[in-house]
Amino acid sequence: MKNCKSKIGVTLVEMLIVVAVITLLVSMVVGIAARLDDQGRERLTENTFALLNAALGQFKDYGYNYKDDYYRDFEFPIDCNDLVKDKLEEELGKALDMPGEILITGGTHDPNYSGSEALYFFLSQVPTSRQTLDKVDSSLITNENSDRDELEIKVGSRKYQLQRVIDPWGETLRYSYYENPYETSREPRPPGDEPRNFPLITSAGPDRIFGTDDDMTNR
Repeated sequence: MKNCKSKIGVTLVEMLIVVAVITLLVSMVVGIAARLDDQGRERLTENTFALLNAALGQFKDYGYNYKDDYYRDFEFPIDCNDLVKDKLEEELGKALDMPGEILITGGTHDPNYSGSEALYFFLSQVPTSRQTLDKVDSSLITNENSDRDELEIKVGSRKYQLQRVIDPWGETLRYSYYENPYETSREPRPPGDEPRNFPLITSAGPDRIFGTDDDMTNR
């Protein structure tokens, strides 16, 4: 009588197949979770754009006029993208007719933040716009630089936090009033570089890089 022994267990090939299937399932779950997370952040960005658009409309309706002749006819906050600290202080001082009375303190200032900082500062000076800004998710408002120092702006005898709006991926929103990037100055702007009908606000999107296909705007 032959003694039959049954084999128990799995072969190496079977184990590899199981591992491959599990890996595939895990990657699918992770991918779906990441996409759902991005969709939530995109909705939050769209909501933030809606609030900023409303605040800009209230700013215009308030009839805020810059005191300096160069800015007198402007309807929206001036475009201060990529200005270094000294230049940003100078331009804010011109707009407010307070030359030499604007000072940014608290740490190193990043020029990449200047456009969003100018936007938040001017909108916060108008009561109705400020109330709308208060509805922006608090996690998207910061006055910290990359070293986590808290920046302040001194306007005459008053001090404020130098705040700006970031997107849910942590990148600072870019605010542009003009059609083309151009350093704000007293000199006339190039022909054809007129202010937009309505400012453009841009998020770099999930890849955190401006100028790519996943950028989001307030339009």
